[in-house]
Amino acid sequence: MHAVQNQGKLRHYDVRNLYGWSETKPTQQALFEATKKRGIVITRSTFPSSGRYAGHWTGDNSATWNDLQSAVIQPQEFNLFGIPFIGSDICGFTGKTEEELCLRWHQLGAFHTFMSVYSEKCFRDLHMDGPTPTAS
Repeated sequence: MHAVQNQGKLRHYDVRNLYGWSETKPTQQALFEATKKRGIVITRSTFPSSGRYAGHWTGDNSATWNDLQSAVIQPQEFNLFGIPFIGSDICGFTGKTEEELCLRWHQLGAFHTFMSVYSEKCFRDLHMDGPTPTAS
């Protein structure tokens, strides 16, 4: 099967990963035309150089130590692709988090260019069930 796009001029194989970039560029332009100010676009679908038009949200991560470790590495990787505005769901999006994990994720989030405390439950209680952490 040889899928083509743009009236048969482009192979789908060559442009399929450009969907995110193809949507963020006109979205950013529309925001500017509507407000005459630079807007903020955050997407999960990016391509090298998408950082000119949008930031990247790493998506539905889990409340695990492994996903926290990934949240350390991902911003560095995306910076190599020209996408400096990146962040993850602090404390994880899915699963039950624990106080120590959530505290460490908040500390890491201070170094991300985009920080979001959001989960499938829409809200994570930062104080959890125990005392509020006062020092790291």
